[in-house]
Amino acid sequence: MLRLIQLPLALSLSLSAPGADGVDAPTNSAESPAGFRGSFREPFAMEPLMLSEALSTAIDTNIDLRSRVVDVEISETQVLAGLGAYDLIMTAGVSGSLGKTTPRGSAFVFSTGSENLGAYVGLSRALETGGNIALQFDFNRTLTAQPRNFFGAAAASSGTVELAEYVVAPTLTISHPLLRGLGLKVNRANINRARLSASQARANEHLIAQQAVRDVVRAYWDVLYAIRDLENRHKAVELAEQQLELTRAQVAAGRLSAVEAKAIEQSLAVRENEVIIAEDTLLTASISLRTLMGESLSGGSTLGINPTTAPDYFEPRAIDVDEEIERALANNPQARQLELALASNRIDELEAANQRLPQLDFSGSFNARGRSVDTAAVPETGTPAAQGSWSEAFGNFVNEDIGADGLFADFTIRGQLDLQWDIRNRTAKANHQRARAQIALAELNLQKTQQALASQVIQAARSMRSALKRIEVSDLSVELSQSNLEAERARFSAGTATNYDVLSRIDELNRARQDALNARLDYVRGLLEIQTLNGEILPAYGIGLAHAGASEG
Repeated sequence: MLRLIQLPLALSLSLSAPGADGVDAPTNSAESPAGFRGSFREPFAMEPLMLSEALSTAIDTNIDLRSRVVDVEISETQVLAGLGAYDLIMTAGVSGSLGKTTPRGSAFVFSTGSENLGAYVGLSRALETGGNIALQFDFNRTLTAQPRNFFGAAAASSGTVELAEYVVAPTLTISHPLLRGLGLKVNRANINRARLSASQARANEHLIAQQAVRDVVRAYWDVLYAIRDLENRHKAVELAEQQLELTRAQVAAGRLSAVEAKAIEQSLAVRENEVIIAEDTLLTASISLRTLMGESLSGGSTLGINPTTAPDYFEPRAIDVDEEIERALANNPQARQLELALASNRIDELEAANQRLPQLDFSGSFNARGRSVDTAAVPETGTPAAQGSWSEAFGNFVNEDIGADGLFADFTIRGQLDLQWDIRNRTAKANHQRARAQIALAELNLQKTQQALASQVIQAARSMRSALKRIEVSDLSVELSQSNLEAERARFSAGTATNYDVLSRIDELNRARQDALNARLDYVRGLLEIQTLNGEILPAYGIGLAHAGASEG
C-alpha cells in the first residue's frame, strides 16, 4: 500500500518575485501561507489546503492506484503458488479385505479364505531439476486359511491351518528426465516468471503512483499560480484606480481634458475584466485539483482552494544531464517494466529451446521387504509351531550372512528408459523461433523507451535551465518596471508625460510579473518532470510503497 510518510520541501526556487511590490518576501517554509496583499479579496468560498493534505487525499481515493495494489497482491500469490509445486507431499491410507473360497470338486485350492489389513504412509516431492522422488512404507498383515492337502481340499478330513503373514515394505521411487525438461532454469521457469510478473506489478503500481503524485502536485501549483496571477491582476486594477484619481485631479485643476479620464476608465474596465478571467481560471484550477483528489463536486461544497504550501526562497537544483539520464534509465518504472518483460521473454525462449530436445526419461524404484510368517507344527518332522510378528518382519529386512547373500533378504530393483522423438519437430522449432523474435521485439521496445526517456530528461533539463535564466531576467524586469512606473507617474504629475505613457508602464509591469510567474511555473514543471522520469518523485514528496509480500523463497 501507499503511505504518506512526510512532506519535504519539494521545490528549489522562489515562487514569488522578491521585492516586486515593495513588500519583503516571507520566510522560507514548506507549509507557509500563500498570502494575499493589497486589496485582494477571495472571489468565492475557498478552503485552505496544504500540499500534503492534497496528496494524502488523492492517494486514499485513487481507484487506479488501489487496483494496482491488488494486482501486486495477486501476483505475489502466484509466486507462492509456483513455489508450492515443490512442496513435500505426504500420503497415507489404510485398507482391508475379507475373502472366502469354498473347495469344489477336485480343484487345487491353496487358500480357502483370507483376511488382509494394510496401511501405508509416504512422502514425495518434485525436484527442481525436473524429476520426482517418493518414499512409501507399506504395512500388511494377512491371515490365510490354507488347506492341509492342496490336492484334496474338498475332502472333509483335509482340514485347514491359519497362517499369519506380516510384511513391511519400503519403496523408493525416482523418475527424472534426461533431455527435455532437465535443468533448474527450465523447471523453475514458472516461479521466475511469476516473480517477474510480481515485479512488473510493483513497477506498474510505482508508475501509477508517480503519475498520480505528479498530476496532483502540478495541479496544486497551478492553483497557487492562479492565485498569484489573480493577485497581480488586482494590483493592476489598484494602479489603474490610482492613475484615475490622479487624472481626475488634473482634470479638476484644468490641466487635462475630461477625455483623459474616460481613457483611464476604459483601461480600468479592461483590467477589471482580466480579474474576472483570472477568477475563472482559479476556479477551474481548483476544480481540476479536487477532481484529481477524488472529491465529489456536488452538494454545494466549497469548490475554491487556497493553497497554504508556498515554498519561497531557496537554492535552485543543480542538474547534471548525464547523471539524470543514467538515473532515469535505472529507476524509471516504465523502463523497468519493459526490462522485466524482456527477462520474461528470455525465460520463454529458454523453455522453447528445451522443448526442441527429444523426450528421454528415466524411472527406477527400489523395494525392500521384511516378512514374518506363522509356522505350522509338523509332528512327522518335529517342526514346532511358531507365530510371526511385526518385530520379526522388521528384523528380516537383512540377511544373517550379509557377506554371502547381500544386505537385503527380499528386494526388487526396477529401472526403465523411455524415448520419444519427434523427427521433424516443427512445432517446437516454430515456438522457439517465435520466442526469439519476441525477445528481439522487446529489446527494440526497450531501446525506444530508453531513447524517449533520455530525450525527455534533456528537454526537461533545458526547460529548467531556460526557466532559471528567465526567472533572473523577469525579476530584474519586475524591479525595473516598478521603477519606470514610479518615474512615469512623477513625470505625469509634472506634466511631461501622458496617461498613455503611465498606462504603458502599468502594462509593462503586469507583463513582467506574468513572465516571472510563467518562468517559475516552467521551472516547477521541469523539475516535476525530472523527478518523475528518474523515479524520485515519490520520496521527494514523502510517499512510500509498502507491501505485505506473499512470496516465499
